[in-house]
Amino acid sequence: MRTYIADTSTYIGSFNSISSDFSTGWSEINWDGKNPGFDIFNLFFKCFISDDFQWWLMTIAIVSGACIMIVLRKYSVNFFFSAFLFISMLTFTWMMNGMRQFICVAVLFLCCDWIRDGKFVRFTIVVLLMSTFHMTALLMIPVYFVVRCRPWSRRIGLFIIAIILICIFAEPFFDGVDSALGGTVYSGSTSQFDEDDGVNPLRVLFYAIPPAVAFWKRDILKEYYEKNTMLPICINMSLTTALFYLVGMFTSGILIGRIPIYCEVYDLILIPYLLRVSFTPNDRKIVMPVYICILVLYFYSQEFSYYVSDLTGTIS
Repeated sequence: MRTYIADTSTYIGSFNSISSDFSTGWSEINWDGKNPGFDIFNLFFKCFISDDFQWWLMTIAIVSGACIMIVLRKYSVNFFFSAFLFISMLTFTWMMNGMRQFICVAVLFLCCDWIRDGKFVRFTIVVLLMSTFHMTALLMIPVYFVVRCRPWSRRIGLFIIAIILICIFAEPFFDGVDSALGGTVYSGSTSQFDEDDGVNPLRVLFYAIPPAVAFWKRDILKEYYEKNTMLPICINMSLTTALFYLVGMFTSGILIGRIPIYCEVYDLILIPYLLRVSFTPNDRKIVMPVYICILVLYFYSQEFSYYVSDLTGTIS
């Protein structure tokens, strides 16, 4: 029900500018742009469902939220704690800032069974479809091969080394990427690296906690790999999240810092599982309150832009 927070006003302006006449709107779609699929979805919604932007925003939020909660309900050993993590880890803010990308995140998260079961063709088709909403979805194709490896295997070790090398040689690496993108709609994208000072190191440390615990307790967890076939995927996704944020710390929080969300949602499944099987009941009495305090501190340490809604007014 919002009218402003972060990039909401830009989305609303874009939706309102779409013609209510389908033929006119179809002719105005930018097929060479970054998100023709999203433009088509918006056109159909405005012409055949409602031209009220709040119904449009609400529909996107319901679809995105439902995809996330369906997976959590299916795989989390503690659904309500996972839902708490969805709020306290600020994952929910993607539904209000970067919602176009979060549609891709949510839909691909709903397809997590296909990653686990090795249904590459099906998964790739969905990735290609979602890339018409946000091009970053294409990153999930190489991620697919990484996260299907056994946790802490040699391939994962090589992946970690590759990420570390990217951090060390970030500037020449992304200069090469910028050259490769020359002549495309993404030409000059890496120039955004000069506009911010990268991902906050505290964020990197925060997201390093789950994979660090998974490595520490790896001997215990490997006994559950056959019983819970989603567990290895979640561990590798959590590690990938931390490594992407590490790259973002040395490059850009604006560009690279937006990528980890595709893998970050798997922490919502992994963390409750780690707490349940990695610690004794007596240890959990200490670990659980301490971790909840960390989550609360993390939540309140973030800076939020003010929120405007016809329902609530302005909340700052």
